[in-house]
This record gives sequence, structure tokens and C-alpha cells, in this order.
Amino acid sequence: MPGTSTVLVGLQYGDEGKGRILDKLLKSNPDDKVVARFNGGPNAGHTVKEGESELKLHQIPSGVLDQNAILYIATGCVINPEKLVAEIGDIERIGKQFNRDLSLNGRLFISSKVTLIQPHQQLLDGINGMTLGTTGNGIGYAYAGKALRKERDFLRSLRLGDYLADSSNCQKSSELNLLEVLNEHPILNRRTALESLDQFNGAIGKLQSYVSFDPLFLEKKVRAGLDVFFEGAQAFMLDVDHGTYPFVTSSNTVAGAAYVGGDLSPKYHHKTIGVAKAIMSRVGNGPFVSEFGGEKSEIYCMEDGGKAHTKPQESAAYNPQELLNSKDQFELGIALRMLGNEYGATTGRPRRLGMLDLVQLKQACALNGVDELYINKFDQLALFRETVPPGVPVVTGYVLGGKEIDYVPASSEAYRRVDPIITYLPHLPEISHLRQYNGLPQQVKTLISFIEDFVEVKIHGIGVGPERDEFVDTSPEERMR
Repeated sequence: MPGTSTVLVGLQYGDEGKGRILDKLLKSNPDDKVVARFNGGPNAGHTVKEGESELKLHQIPSGVLDQNAILYIATGCVINPEKLVAEIGDIERIGKQFNRDLSLNGRLFISSKVTLIQPHQQLLDGINGMTLGTTGNGIGYAYAGKALRKERDFLRSLRLGDYLADSSNCQKSSELNLLEVLNEHPILNRRTALESLDQFNGAIGKLQSYVSFDPLFLEKKVRAGLDVFFEGAQAFMLDVDHGTYPFVTSSNTVAGAAYVGGDLSPKYHHKTIGVAKAIMSRVGNGPFVSEFGGEKSEIYCMEDGGKAHTKPQESAAYNPQELLNSKDQFELGIALRMLGNEYGATTGRPRRLGMLDLVQLKQACALNGVDELYINKFDQLALFRETVPPGVPVVTGYVLGGKEIDYVPASSEAYRRVDPIITYLPHLPEISHLRQYNGLPQQVKTLISFIEDFVEVKIHGIGVGPERDEFVDTSPEERMR
């Protein structure tokens, strides 16, 4: 009997904790399976924790701790060869440190059709990406080159399989692209840039043993009975078509994209799982209706490209317990960020924080066809007991130009002009010690039901702490027990 495919996507602006939900799904499926990434590159970050062990993943799917999981980086992704080689080495070294065999030989497969992030694309992103708040990893330029294909004698995009088939021509194209950028921007360090080209070429050869040249790789796995779990990078509101354009990522993050960039037919689709966070976050510029501190917070968090107020700097400058009692929403946001450890896994940049936005979440659930909803960091809502707001704040409506609307405006400029309608629900007690639905306080169950009624999707679980087991099953089946 063939297997099925499940798509797991973030529903907000990223960092929703998709990895820990995927881990739950994999544990419930102990047999061999495949975890596949269908979009994005090293601008995505997943932190996987197990006891004292912590893995920060950027390009490799987060099923790495499951020995029965095959890991697949599909065609829709873009990869940085040097960083991917380093990540593979880090994973194997960490495995040895904790007496675990995390060798990726025979477990990790990379589609030969993935696009390579070239050195010149990283340089261009570093020069021009600041206004969008990109990570500077060259992701956008890699996807742009993919669409441009070729200009004059320049191959603007290189695929991994093409490089391995004709390395001399691809090396020449990559060098020409780099020299063009260096000539246009003489301020750049020419020697360092050319050294990066050598590192780029050297790293590709180290990936050859992981490459799959079979376009039916996943099809054959599913026919053999293996289930596929598609893991989306970034999140829905950063989708290049459906998100807050132009403050978005450069690929499609919507669930349907799994069957475009993921190398599998949609006929195997079983369900879509959406992941959200009880206190929302966003990294980078762009509209964020529910943000604590509004524009002031955006400017602060993006100062010096997000590097001015990292975790060590904020820890030295602020006492979060004191800021919790502030009447200033901006200071409240700093406190919640520090207490929730809301800093980028890849960049270390401070995340902008906001109230749970149910208007946005309902639209995300609808357009992704979400069957099951999970909400992480539910325990963090208990912090509002120590704050000025009279309850747990959630956004339940939008006002634009004096009129109430029930959707996210397509224009980012219009979205910036939206005023949120805020509903305050009863304060929640501390719940981080709880593991069973029946043990949840009534205030928590009331809030869960309120969210479900609004977004019209059942919540199947809530995160009540950062560890893998700090989780409460709230599925309909569990509630019937």
C-alpha cells in the first residue's frame, strides 16, 4: 500500500516552532519515512532540542534526530554549498558529543535540480538587501537568477546537477558573474570575493555523494509505502505571492507549493498542518498590525540590519521583569522578547513581537487548507498577568479607512494603515507544568475554543515550554477521554 504526504507550514511570519511539531508527527510514525524541504535556503532556521543537546538547522530538514527518517532537499530549494557542508559536519560532531550516530551518509539526499547560491549573489544581497531586512544570504538573487536563466554569455543560475555534469563551464559562468559585480562595485574586497569563489567550487564536490539524479525519488519512496512529511521554510505571511510583498521571502511558502517544489504529485496528499505562535513574531521589515510598540519597535529591531540589539545587548541593557509593568507597549515588547528568548536562530536578530492576530490567522488557515492547527508558546500568555493590559490581548478585527474589514489587505502600504480591534480575554495561570488536556484550567480551554470558533479550525496541540515534551495534546480525540 502506498504512503501518503503531509504538509506542515508556518501560518504567520516564521519562527512558529514548526520543527517541534514535525518531531511530534515523526514520533507517532515510527516506521521509515521521508522529511523533505520544498522551498527556501539557509535563511531559514530550526532549533531542535533534546535534553542538553541543541541543533540549529538551516538547510537540512529537522527530522535529523529520527534515525528512521530519510532527509530530502527538494528542487524548490536553493542551497549554499559551503554552509551546507559545514552544517553536515556540525550535525555529525554534535552526534558524537552526545553519543548519537547522526551520520547523514545514506540518509540525506539532495535533488540534482536545486539551485546553487553563487558568491556574487551573496555580495549583491549584502549591498541591496538591507531595506527589505533580508538575511544577506543571497536567497532572493538566487531565485531571481533562476527566473532570468541567461543573459548574453552569462548563465545567471546554476543547478547542482548541471554543475556536476559540466563543472568547467559552470565555474566559468560563476566567475564571470562575480567579476561583473566586483567591477560594478570596486569598494568590495576583491581578494576575499575570489577566495569565496574557490570555497564555493570546493564545497560542491563534497556534496556529490548526497545528490539524487532521479526525478522520481520521492514517488518511488511513497510507492514503497513510506510517508512523506513536507517541511516548509519561513511562513505563509512571507510567501512571495501571498505575503506582505515586498517584505517577503523569495519563494512560495504556501502549502500548495509543496507539490511544485517538493518533487511529488499532489495525489498523495493526506493533510495540511498549520503552526502558529501565541505571541506572534516577525524578523525583518514590513507591516505588522499587532506589534507591541508599532513603528518604533520595527525601527529599533532593524537598526543596523538587526544587529544593534541582539540578545546579549538587550540582556545587558534591560530588566525584563521591570519592563513587563510598563505602560509603554514598546517596552512591553522588549520584555516579552527577552522572557520568550525571541531571537533569530540563524541571525541572532531580535524578533518583533505582537499580539495573536486572529484575522490574519483565519486567512492563513483558509488559503493553506489547514486541517489541524498547533499553537506554540501558549504558556507565554501567562506573562500578561503582570502587565498593564486587562487580559490576554488578541486581534479580532481590522479597521481601514474608517471601515471594518475581515481580511489582510493585499497592499503592504494599506496594511500599515490598518488599526487593530483588540479583544481582551481572561488572564491565564501558569501552565508550563501541565501535560494533559483534562488538567488545563478553564481559562485556557475557553481561549482555545475562542480561537477555534474564530479561525474555524480545531487546535490539536499547544506548546507550554521550549522542550520537546512540554506539550499538551488538545485534539478532539483527547478531549473525549
